[in-house]
Amino acid sequence: VVVCLIAVLALVWTMPEIPKTVKTGEICLPSEIGPLKCGSTADLLHGYLEREIATKYDEVKRQDQEKQENHLKKVSARLMNIYDKSFWEMKPAAKLTGKEQPDLRKNDSNADMVPIREWRNGRELYDTKGFIRYGIRYRNGRLVVPVDGTYFIYSNIDFFESCNPSSGLPDVKDINKPIKHGIFKFNILEGEEEELVTNVQPHTISTNRYYNSYNSYVSSLAELKAGDELSVKVSNITY
Repeated sequence: VVVCLIAVLALVWTMPEIPKTVKTGEICLPSEIGPLKCGSTADLLHGYLEREIATKYDEVKRQDQEKQENHLKKVSARLMNIYDKSFWEMKPAAKLTGKEQPDLRKNDSNADMVPIREWRNGRELYDTKGFIRYGIRYRNGRLVVPVDGTYFIYSNIDFFESCNPSSGLPDVKDINKPIKHGIFKFNILEGEEEELVTNVQPHTISTNRYYNSYNSYVSSLAELKAGDELSVKVSNITY
């Protein structure tokens, strides 16, 4: 009983001081700074409700802003993924496939490497996996770069050469000269051709004694400028 009495007294002492008399038409409500404030019922009630509503409004507004920010972050991330994908798909790109080559020119006979001068292009690519899009142009067996940038370039070629049935040796003038395959860059303003990437492999003796087959794949990242022309060269176009 003593403990309960002490607790009640403690609560009473800690409670805000309540006015002893309240006139008719007045009310006591918590003030902005804490203690009870008595006064006109209409004025105090209006002020109290205004403060409470403002507090709740600020809280709801803050929660709503957080929801909007989270939603915008999710939408922005999704839009950026879509934008990045679309931007990637709109980058200049081309893939050509080979076709029968014209006869060698006179100055090709002594050249170390000969350009592949004919590729399927335009409507010839409709029935293939090849394409030319977003600014890349085809001209005289070369691809013309539309804008400056870093490009991934590659070329894949299969070579076939006849062999001597009696020995299996390749039927070439000089077996010591390796098979070469590379990608070259030319810019008319610079006037010089530059080798970008090349693969070299030796001739081998045929296991079936009739022909040899070789596969060559080259690739690289290249810093290219608008107007650069890319071509593919091999050491012997007759393979």
